[in-house]
Amino acid sequence: MGIINRGRPDGSQHAGTTVIAAGSRLVGDLALSDNLHVDGRIEGTVRSEAEVAIGQEGHIEGDVQADHIVVSGGFAGNIDARRLEIVSGGRVDGDISVAELVIEPGAFFNGNSRIRDAEAPRQQTQAFGSAEKTAKHAEKGTDEKGGGEKRTDKKSVAG
Repeated sequence: MGIINRGRPDGSQHAGTTVIAAGSRLVGDLALSDNLHVDGRIEGTVRSEAEVAIGQEGHIEGDVQADHIVVSGGFAGNIDARRLEIVSGGRVDGDISVAELVIEPGAFFNGNSRIRDAEAPRQQTQAFGSAEKTAKHAEKGTDEKGGGEKRTDKKSVAG
């Protein structure tokens, strides 16, 4: 399958990195407390308490919720993270909700972005569910608490 967990001897908070190797394909939901590096392909939902990195040959299609996401390869779907970095050669197609967004020159973003106050990623049900609430508050230009979010609409950005 190509899943490897490399532990850290320094006793840091996150035990290691799970790797989805090139040529591997994972279909379904994945929940992790550690880092994830994707050189293969994932179709489904990924939740990590740490970092998710998509390598140059990697691709994720679905929903990703993590503290920090770095995209060097391809992504299509919804992202909910504290920080998203799309590096040169990386491509994100979909909707994102982040506190920090970095798009390097040579990177590509096509979708809707919501920049919110710095906080941990929201719970799965809040981030990817309740479309009615999101639409209702989008009409008002506020978040569900009445303010605090900046909203930008459909964008195509090439760095």
